[in-house]
Amino acid sequence: MEKKQLTRAKVNVVVRVRPTLKQDDKSCVAAEKTSVEIFNHRNIKENIKYEFGAVYDKSSTQQQVYTDCVRPKLLKTLNGQNVSIFAYGPTGAGKTHTMLGSATDPGIIPRVINGIFQQISEESKTSKEWRHKVVFSFLEIYNEKVIDLLEPKENDLPIREDGEKNIFIPGLAEKEIHSFDDFKALFGPASNNRTVAATKLNDRSSRSHSILMLKVTKMQQFSPFRVLHGKMYLIDLAGSEDNRRTGNKGIRLKESGAINKSLFTLGEVVDAINAGLPRIPYRNSKLTRLLQDSIGGSCHSVMITNIAPEERYYYDTYCTLNFASKSKKIVNNTHVRESTANKIDVLTRKIPYIPEEGGVSKAKRPKLDAKIPEEINKPPDPAPFLRTDLRRQVNKRLEKLEQNLLNQMSQMVPLKQGKLDPDVVMEIQRQIDVNKKQLVELASHTPPATPKKVLTDKTNVVENVTVPETPIHEKKKALKRSRSSSEVTCSPLFAKQPRLFRKKGFRSTASASSLSKVKQEDDRVPHPEKLFNNPELQEKMNTEFLEKLNTCSVKELQSLHTVGAKRAKLIHDWRENYGVFSNVRNIKSC
Repeated sequence: MEKKQLTRAKVNVVVRVRPTLKQDDKSCVAAEKTSVEIFNHRNIKENIKYEFGAVYDKSSTQQQVYTDCVRPKLLKTLNGQNVSIFAYGPTGAGKTHTMLGSATDPGIIPRVINGIFQQISEESKTSKEWRHKVVFSFLEIYNEKVIDLLEPKENDLPIREDGEKNIFIPGLAEKEIHSFDDFKALFGPASNNRTVAATKLNDRSSRSHSILMLKVTKMQQFSPFRVLHGKMYLIDLAGSEDNRRTGNKGIRLKESGAINKSLFTLGEVVDAINAGLPRIPYRNSKLTRLLQDSIGGSCHSVMITNIAPEERYYYDTYCTLNFASKSKKIVNNTHVRESTANKIDVLTRKIPYIPEEGGVSKAKRPKLDAKIPEEINKPPDPAPFLRTDLRRQVNKRLEKLEQNLLNQMSQMVPLKQGKLDPDVVMEIQRQIDVNKKQLVELASHTPPATPKKVLTDKTNVVENVTVPETPIHEKKKALKRSRSSSEVTCSPLFAKQPRLFRKKGFRSTASASSLSKVKQEDDRVPHPEKLFNNPELQEKMNTEFLEKLNTCSVKELQSLHTVGAKRAKLIHDWRENYGVFSNVRNIKSC
């Protein structure tokens, strides 16, 4: 989608004062044409005056508000721009009446739909160049959950942002409409799905924010087949509430908290935009996320601020006018959203499908007239980006290459089958003889091949050795000695592991006599290899070990190698239950 030049447009903020509910209620608001003044009944000297684009008092009508504020924005939507109209104010100030109205006095939403189709009808009468498509969606934000009102779903709908920074809701139902009657048939049941409840201040208080999204696509029927994408957001915000006055409890208190939180986040967004902060907290609330394009985005925004004139609503009116005064400083960057349709798609849309008598539907061929551009029937240019002079050079080179190929082919004289040139035959025979001599010479100098010796894998050799019945550990030692003394094997299973680390030596400060004394003491201790090769010494060690096992206490057994408290206890219990150990093999059974 191509984005045109940006245009700066301020948010248009207007104020509408509703009539008093009772004749004897005292008013604290004085409205003029472009200003509104509020009086503090507790302090007569405290008067605050605000300036806005327009102020509508209690005598203003729905038609007047629509004609002045909303109707001029319809053409912007039809021309591919985004427009946002939203009503803001405290509870009971008349926001829903302004947006919806009644059957006898309709509000902004029905008037906008009717006005859109009137504009489309007028354009269609004057020119057949454009074709229009209108679809709409309707949703509410209830307790920070996005709920589809056209096709209610159980799950909360997510809010997403595409690559062009456009906010959209996947899974949201869209209904195409062709007239106001189509809209009325769909919008009536959907508006009944909106959550409303009675409070002390309002018999039909909106418990959610409602947003109606109207999409208008304008498609050009002739070249260059432009497509304009316009949107209009019609938003009825829920009013801020003071729970001390509304008497909310339970679920109503939870709803009120969600409403006030989202409106507070909306105020933070406005403050951040006016302060020029690098980060705008749009994501802190579902409401501000959906209004991202309306406030500080690319919309032509109109904010209708509804206030109540009674003295008891003074504080609500004061806060509402302060927010409206800050909102009118926001500047949006608007632009036309335009794209170009594929010519093939445009043609296929013009071909109606008419079913024949046989049941097979065939496309009716379009009549080629002056309206369809001739360039569609032309073959595609193979090199559309080449300049004219470069294209001429390429053509000349191709012609020269073709001429050279033809010349070479004409010089080639084919020989008759079965007849070859004798000189060529002699040359080939000479090359064959030379190659044969070289092969004979290479064969004479090549040494004879050595016979291959097959290495035996020791892992597959089973030696039939008759060994007397000996303990298992003695069998392992004998097998280890036989492997070390046998020939070298190629099996990696029995390869010696290399020693990776070598202990660093150190310089001893001991005298020669002390070193010789230590050496003599070391000679008294039998070496492990000598121990394994000497059965008598092994038998002696086993006897001493058995004596310790049969006589030592639990604490003394723990001094033995690899014997802890648990193993010492097991040995002691075995000795108490089954008697002394007779040989070393009995230790494994305990």
